[in-house]
Amino acid sequence: MRRFTIWLLAFIVAAVLFCVLFTFVGKPYETDLLDRFGEVISKPTRICYNWYLCWPTDKVVRMDMRLHLYQSKNEEITTTFGKPVMVRSFAAWRIVKPVQFYDTLPRGDAQAQRFINEKMESAVGNIIGHYQLDDMFNVHRKKIKTKLIERRIRAQVNRKLKAEGLRLVTVGFSRISYPPSVAISVYNRMSAERAKLADAYLSQGDSESRAIRAKGLEQAAEIRSKAEKEAQEIRGQGDARAYAILNAAQTTPQARKFYRFWKAMELFRTSMGRGTYFVLTPNNPI
Repeated sequence: MRRFTIWLLAFIVAAVLFCVLFTFVGKPYETDLLDRFGEVISKPTRICYNWYLCWPTDKVVRMDMRLHLYQSKNEEITTTFGKPVMVRSFAAWRIVKPVQFYDTLPRGDAQAQRFINEKMESAVGNIIGHYQLDDMFNVHRKKIKTKLIERRIRAQVNRKLKAEGLRLVTVGFSRISYPPSVAISVYNRMSAERAKLADAYLSQGDSESRAIRAKGLEQAAEIRSKAEKEAQEIRGQGDARAYAILNAAQTTPQARKFYRFWKAMELFRTSMGRGTYFVLTPNNPI
């Protein structure tokens, strides 16, 4: 029994040593290479599912075949006509040729990130330097050329990464802005342009307002003249009708009788002096 236990423990220790020294587990998203005395073995012997057999002297090189993200810092770039712009770029890259990647960049992803950073900074500065600010800042979408710039940067960097077994999947700009030293002057210029545009609108509005007011005064004068003319016509018609009524009233017997009475009263008023009195009886014709 004791001997069996010793043999069992020895078998377990040997199995553990074998797994540690002679095998490794490959992950689904990885490509595993073996470095045996400086010679790369890209296809190790598999002993079971995701388990591979290797010699104790082999160095297991694991390569993540998923997308890797690169993001630059804010970089000031001089565009055409010497106008600067602040740019922050990003890129998604992956390993396409593991053996070639390991031969040229043996330190792995960290070295690849530094290498891509150098190529991206060079390409971004070189390509953006051939464009103007209007190609990146414009109210008309058709005049913006950032998509074209991104495609040119990706093509140029991919040509330089081909020998390293790398490839950029996409390139973009996470931020494009004016430098702090230029932003204030740009904003002041934009403010001045908007103020000038506002003054033009105000001047145009005042001109149109004066034209509308003059037209309104002209229409009011025309309406007033027409109304006065109609009023005079109506007043003349009224006077004519009043004279006709008065004339008709003066030709009646009652009117003649009243006229004689009124003239008699006028005669007595004008013929009597101050302090003169008449004493008349009720039967007097006056």
